[in-house]
Amino acid sequence: MKLAHGLDVVRNRMSKVFHLNALKRAFRAGALAKAEVAFEWVIIYRTARGFCCVHREMVIDFRHMLDLKIWAEEENVQTYFMGF
Repeated sequence: MKLAHGLDVVRNRMSKVFHLNALKRAFRAGALAKAEVAFEWVIIYRTARGFCCVHREMVIDFRHMLDLKIWAEEENVQTYFMGF
């Protein structure tokens, strides 16, 4: 019985020293914030000259895959490739 009580005391002290409760709250808040982020999906088509997609009723052409990846990151969209 004393060992279990001693372990609880040590656990509580370590939790206070390392601020584990604050870390748990921060981790949960970060996980909730990430869960709320909803990506917009864009279908990318392979064409003879590069890549093409329709985003917000606009046709966008890309010559290189790198241009496409940079654009997707800037617009915060998730890409789905068709036609490979």
